[in-house]
Amino acid sequence: MLVCALLLSGCALISPDQEESSTASVQTEPREGTLNQTAEPPKGFGLAYVPAYGFNPYACTCITNRPVFSLVYEPLFVLGNTFQPEPVLCQQFAVSEDGKRCLITLCEGVRFSDGTPLTAADAAASLEAAQNSDYYGSRFSKVEAFTARDEHTLEITLFSAYENLPLLLDVPIVKGGTQTAERPLGTGPYVFSEEDGLCLRRNRGWWQDNRAPVEYDRIMLTACKDPAAVRDSFEFGSTSLVCADLNAPNAVGYRCDYELWENPTTTMQYLGFNLTNSVFYQRELRAAVTHIINREALIASVYKGFAEAAYLPCAPASPLYDQELAQSYAYDEEAFAKSLRSAEIAEGYVATLIVCSADPARVELAHRVADAISNAGLKMEVKPLDMDTYRYRLNTGQYDMFIGEARLSGNFDLTGFFKPYGNLSVGGIRSAGMEQLCYETLENSGNCYDLYRGVMENGYFCPLLFKSYAVMANRGVIGALQPAVDCVFHLAGGRSLADASVSYAEMAGTEEENTESTEMPGEAQTSENTEEKES
Repeated sequence: MLVCALLLSGCALISPDQEESSTASVQTEPREGTLNQTAEPPKGFGLAYVPAYGFNPYACTCITNRPVFSLVYEPLFVLGNTFQPEPVLCQQFAVSEDGKRCLITLCEGVRFSDGTPLTAADAAASLEAAQNSDYYGSRFSKVEAFTARDEHTLEITLFSAYENLPLLLDVPIVKGGTQTAERPLGTGPYVFSEEDGLCLRRNRGWWQDNRAPVEYDRIMLTACKDPAAVRDSFEFGSTSLVCADLNAPNAVGYRCDYELWENPTTTMQYLGFNLTNSVFYQRELRAAVTHIINREALIASVYKGFAEAAYLPCAPASPLYDQELAQSYAYDEEAFAKSLRSAEIAEGYVATLIVCSADPARVELAHRVADAISNAGLKMEVKPLDMDTYRYRLNTGQYDMFIGEARLSGNFDLTGFFKPYGNLSVGGIRSAGMEQLCYETLENSGNCYDLYRGVMENGYFCPLLFKSYAVMANRGVIGALQPAVDCVFHLAGGRSLADASVSYAEMAGTEEENTESTEMPGEAQTSENTEEKES
């Protein structure tokens, strides 16, 4: 009888089907996990990592490892969950009148974990390492040089004018000379230690007056070989918090008690068109496709709510996103039907939608998109292809539509879609006029409206959503947390961009006149990488 009473008083597990139907949005308070049990107060704190990816912030592409970086390293700016930059190591910054030079004064009293002071030379070396990396490289394709003008002043010179350069400077700053090390030295509240195994120790010399995002003297680091091992360490071992893409091909389910936050990203999934050799050579038809896609329903059913519906090629939480303009491209069955009736389509024509088979979520997304278009009157077939075949079909134009994914930079630069030889420029999308508009948008964000309208009204591609990650923590182990872009352990309430902005004349002094007259070279050739890459 006692056993029965105990069983009856317990909490029931939520079924997998129930969990997958949950929805999400960017929030500052934790969401409920999959169980509603009361956990005991935490006695310690731990993080998991995958050894194969290491802890070099410029080389590591593993979501599991990257939360460590926001405890060990600090950037000049952090990109908050509303995609606005917040100064961290930057005390002041100023931009020249022509928009091609930026001066940054570093905060005073900042020291690396070995006690040495942070200098502008360290910041320049860190940004150069990022510029040469696959993870950050493309965002700095228009940077000519990072230069230390003195101990505390960094100068960034550009080939093209940038209005919102701080949006690109959420890059970990490490001690010069250690940027290629396995574990570079940082200025954050924690430092790597090998006492009693690899762990993080509190940095007693941390320069900030603010409290750290976590307050444990020691954070255990548990090596895990794959997502299943990470999940097991979180549910049964020493891991207290994980960041995961719950829609990744190798994603696993979590069935324990946890608090949950949504972590925004700049990763866009979209529909691409063959503009030259398919039924979508007709501009009106491809531009109308946006109206037949119920994005909110797709996110709820396919992505477990961990994505944001996007009708423009920009994250909806960004101030660059125009809500009124977005509504003109929203779900509207009649608008698509009208365009379809006026289109020239051969009898019996079946359009082909290709998608990479390595990602089950994208395959399901492709089928649902194809069903919506077919039900509206244009027959579609989905062809899931292995990565090599998918890329071959893209490069040779053997498709009508495709599902694409691109990790954009924080200013949502679209030049990779329109410039010659860009890895995102497939299907005849290349456009000199749109490329120029991209540059004008970088120089003045007031041009975003015209750029986004040009993308949508010409049907160059059709944005669907921006992905987000899940941050899960054992109940009670962490308090206030507002995960930022690529910075899980972020506390809101710091300085704003306006707090750090000053006039260029004030910072440049008598040297401004000479630097303003310097001739700047033309636009440099760039190479694409993970931040503007078709995958």
